[in-house]
Amino acid sequence: MWEHITPSDRKIAGPPISALFRIHDPRAVQFWDDERALSHAMVADLPADTLRSVAVVDSGRAVAWDCIALFRAGVRWEERFPVPDWAGRPVSEAADTMLVRLRSLERAASADSAR
Repeated sequence: MWEHITPSDRKIAGPPISALFRIHDPRAVQFWDDERALSHAMVADLPADTLRSVAVVDSGRAVAWDCIALFRAGVRWEERFPVPDWAGRPVSEAADTMLVRLRSLERAASADSAR
């Protein structure tokens, strides 16, 4: 998710192309959330321990931003934002761990389908 957080963010209409290419996996979904709707849903729906891995406190309220979340195949957001299998932030520090976790989820999915 990309959203207005810093004063400089408020001057742009969306993330720069160079930022979008930081995550190379075609399964990754990135989008601009001008109203912080996803952040609000994550803050409202995620359990406290998961929220700590994706949010920071800004002016006394939690804001989910600069984070990565991994979900098992088939997980859908229905009534509440789903709890990810793994989440971390900031992206620049969490990307390597995300790749390790992604490979682990892929192995688990492959093992499940082989059964």
